[in-house]
Amino acid sequence: MPTVSLYKTTDEKSFVDWGSAAITSYKRSKNDRVLVRDYKLHLFDQGARGRLEHSLYLTDVFTQYIRSIHKYVLDEVNKSHGFSAESIPMHYCITVPEAWTLPTRELVLRCYVEAGVILQTPAPNMTVITEAEAAATYCREHCAEFETLRDGNVFMICDGGGLTTHVTAFRVDDSLGVRQFVRLSSSHAEDCGSDVLDQKFKELMLRRLEGLDVDAKPQRQKALETLVEGFVEIKCQFDSGSRDETKHLPIPMGLDVKELDPTPSWLEDEYMSLSGQELCDAVFEPVVGRIEELVREQSKKHPNCACMFLVGGFGSNKYLHRRLMTLSEKKNPSDGVIQKVVMVHKAELAVARGAVIYGLKSAAQQSRPFL
Repeated sequence: MPTVSLYKTTDEKSFVDWGSAAITSYKRSKNDRVLVRDYKLHLFDQGARGRLEHSLYLTDVFTQYIRSIHKYVLDEVNKSHGFSAESIPMHYCITVPEAWTLPTRELVLRCYVEAGVILQTPAPNMTVITEAEAAATYCREHCAEFETLRDGNVFMICDGGGLTTHVTAFRVDDSLGVRQFVRLSSSHAEDCGSDVLDQKFKELMLRRLEGLDVDAKPQRQKALETLVEGFVEIKCQFDSGSRDETKHLPIPMGLDVKELDPTPSWLEDEYMSLSGQELCDAVFEPVVGRIEELVREQSKKHPNCACMFLVGGFGSNKYLHRRLMTLSEKKNPSDGVIQKVVMVHKAELAVARGAVIYGLKSAAQQSRPFL
């Protein structure tokens, strides 16, 4: 679910909707409305936690978003179980980025209190786990490659999200007779994720449309958004073999590309042709190359990595997988050795499902039964 909220821009700044529904509603009508995106990223910046645009405050927006998710969860539980979710104890497990400081985590937990999810902090019915630890928990329980690791082996979690990518190193620890892992170090970047690919693609489209005033007409702006949305399917299927292919995107009505003079060479009937090489150079390489650098930096710190697991929505990208596999194929001692790179099944759900596994075990340690 995207971290997006829709608010009115009138004096009351009232909340309208959240997540995918907020995006859909905003597309239908933008009058007196503002779509607030990616505000979770402000929590990485110690000096940017106060006011957002349009006189909205980060903690208020974040609290309302949490409150909306919680209400949705309770409604779904009520539908599926046929009883009131408020009448039974519930245990919550939330994931946080490794890069968040302790004060940031405390701030977020206070937002959960304000949202009515928990009564106090710390709360006996809430467990906090880092996203990397949650992903590692999922890999331990569901990846056959994890079973081949031995005590003392180092493995990495590469978590490719929307705007950020984290690369975290762990060591397998079997000393207590139960397979565990110990975090060794972590690194993160806020500029190399799936959403950045979308932005790079939009920049490419604007270069293609140079000479056409897109902002002059609302229908042109909407058509450009539709054109950029067509990149989603290309992004999912793009791999190393796509470099030699040509992609074709249907040009939405209202974009007025025929007004371009001279007629662009990429215009074929009602389609825009895109070479795989251009997509590599302008869209994928700037982002994937940065992730490769992050992995190489971690590999230098931990030069003998038995396995790297790719998780997150961007972790399921075939082009990224192939590029990182070249690191294990080169086996350059100066860069460290990554023996195997694994694209985790259901990579986009690895963090969430790992949190569920961890949360269930935490709940089992409580004296009362939890849902």
